Amino acid sequence: MNKNGVIAVVVVVAAVILVGLWAMRSGEQAPGGVDCNAPPAAPTGVSYTKAGDVATLHWTASPEKEYVTTYVIEAGSQPGANNQGTFVAPGSATTFQRQAPPGTYYVHMFARNACGTSAPTPDLTVVIP
Repeated sequence: MNKNGVIAVVVVVAAVILVGLWAMRSGEQAPGGVDCNAPPAAPTGVSYTKAGDVATLHWTASPEKEYVTTYVIEAGSQPGANNQGTFVAPGSATTFQRQAPPGTYYVHMFARNACGTSAPTPDLTVVIP
C-alpha cells in the first residue's frame, strides 16, 4: 500500500471512531431522533391511591422541554432513603402500581434521559395499613 492509501485508511478509521463516540454520547433519543440538551425536570403532582395492600402512584409528566426515557421511583423507610426498593417506569408512564406489606414508606421520583437525571421530587408519605 502506498502513502496515500495509508492516509486514506487512517482518515476512515478516525471517522468511524468519531461517529461511534457521537452515537455513544447521544444515547437514547427522543422520537424523531432529537438529542437531549439537558436532564429532564422532575415529575410534578406526585400522589397515590391505595386498594388494600396495593399502592398506585400518579404523577404529571415532566415538561416536554427535554425528553424523558425513564422514571426512577425510590421507596425508603425514612425520608430521602431508598432502602425499600428502586423501581423503573417507562418515560411515557404517569402511574406505577406495586403491592407492599403494611407500613409507612417515603417515596420520591426522578426523571432520566441520555443527558442525566433530574433532581428528586419531594418525598411522598405512603401508608399501607
